Amino acid sequence: MSYDQLAGQQELRLNLSAAIESGRLSHAVLLTGPSGSGKTSWGKLLSQALLCPDCQGINPCMKCKSCRTFLSGNHTGFFYLEPEKRKLKTEQFRAIRENLYLGSDLKVCLIDQAETMTAETSSSLLKILEEPPAGLTFILLAEQPRAVYDTILSRCQRYTLQPMSSSEIYELLIKYNKTDEDKADLLARLSGGLPGYAFDMADDADFDERFREAKTLAYNIATGRDSAAQLLSWAASLAERSDLISLLELVALLYRDGLMQSLCRRGDDFYRFEKPLIWTESVSSAGLEEAILMINSTIYELVATNVNRRLLLEKMLIMLQRRLA
Repeated sequence: MSYDQLAGQQELRLNLSAAIESGRLSHAVLLTGPSGSGKTSWGKLLSQALLCPDCQGINPCMKCKSCRTFLSGNHTGFFYLEPEKRKLKTEQFRAIRENLYLGSDLKVCLIDQAETMTAETSSSLLKILEEPPAGLTFILLAEQPRAVYDTILSRCQRYTLQPMSSSEIYELLIKYNKTDEDKADLLARLSGGLPGYAFDMADDADFDERFREAKTLAYNIATGRDSAAQLLSWAASLAERSDLISLLELVALLYRDGLMQSLCRRGDDFYRFEKPLIWTESVSSAGLEEAILMINSTIYELVATNVNRRLLLEKMLIMLQRRLA
């Protein structure tokens, strides 16, 4: 994502700009938010702004030598660390440590997935944070800040990225990804307020086919078209899929659309482009609500436990058809 795509987050933008302009930004900043919320993009924007002599708050000028070298990836005052094999290792930190002390120019060290630092790496970072060289700012990015050492957290100014609205993500997809309106509306509602997730789905070559399969599965279950044997065959096939969670999320969204349509009697009150789901009209609102909860519970078990995927899916599909058909 480019800086132009960093829509929303007005509170974050205002707070960071105020801290920069007043000179109150700490030498250690922690940006937190779920995967796909745009932490890395915001971290790089803040890094470039801190290195830019003509920045306006968090907005770098994009024209000076510092900005040009930063955008080319050759800025000597910018250091970027990310995990190697799921860990930020001491060797990575040692490789740049000496350069953090050389010269008097401004420097920024951006640490992605800071929660993956080993104990030894955390100790090395803490030593610098206790007595930082002049002009050096650390920017830490973390999805799970509780996994970062308390002694490091206590030295950071913390900022949290908030979920974006569906309309904001919809506009981003239309403007920057050239996504067609129907699909942009669908992806915005699926994204959970995470622009990175929305753009990943937009770039997924298999998404359209997955959505067609989700519509077939949702329709067959709600109308009782499949026999018990066919449901068991569905379960066996789904259990082997690497995109199972994404497909189940689509099925849940279809039932949610049906529920909202049932409650409001007019699908266009809630959707820009999606056609009314005629096949859900014979299903009760209570049944659709229970189906959504059941699918979400199944997703949670698949993600959080070591459950037998096939048995869990067999149970879910049979229970769904009994409740809906």
